[in-house]
Amino acid sequence: QQPQPLKTEHSMLGTSASSRNSLGLNGVTGSIWDFVTGSFSPSPSPVLSSGTTPSISSNTSGNELTRVRQELDDAKRKLKQWKESWQQVKQACDAWQKEAQEAKERANIADADKQLALQKKEEVIFQLQSKKCIVCQERDRSIILSPCQHYVLCGDCAAAQEECPCCKTKKNLW
Repeated sequence: QQPQPLKTEHSMLGTSASSRNSLGLNGVTGSIWDFVTGSFSPSPSPVLSSGTTPSISSNTSGNELTRVRQELDDAKRKLKQWKESWQQVKQACDAWQKEAQEAKERANIADADKQLALQKKEEVIFQLQSKKCIVCQERDRSIILSPCQHYVLCGDCAAAQEECPCCKTKKNLW
C-alpha cells in the first residue's frame, strides 16, 4: 500500500525524467521531486544567463586568480628583498660592533701606555729636580754636560758615561 501513495505523490510532483526538458520554477530545469529527493542540482537559468556569462565569470575568476598570484609573488619578492636587506644590516652591525670592540681594546692599551708615560715623566721630573745623580742616586750632582746643558750627573758617573742619560747626546765635559 505504501508504494501507491508514493507513486501518487511522485506523479503529482512530476518525475525527473518527464520534467528535465521543461522549465520548472524560476526557469530551472527539473521538478520539485528532484529537489525533494536530493537529485536536484541548480544550474543557471537560461533566461537569466547568456552564452558569454559563464566564460566571463570563469575568465573573471581566472583573472582574479592571476592577480592574487601576482600579488603573492610580489609579496614574496618584497619579503626576500627585506630579508636580504636585514642580512646586510645585521652584517654591518656586527662589523661595527667588532670595530667598536677593537677600538675599545686599542683605547685601553693607549690608556695603559699613557699611564706608563706619565709615570716615567714624573720620574724624570723628579730626577731633574733632585740633587742626587740620576745614575747612582747616591752622590750629589756636580757636572753640567755639554752641549745639552743637563745637570744630572756626579763627577764619578760623568767620567763613566759617554752620552747624556736624559737626551742621549754625546757629552763634552766642562
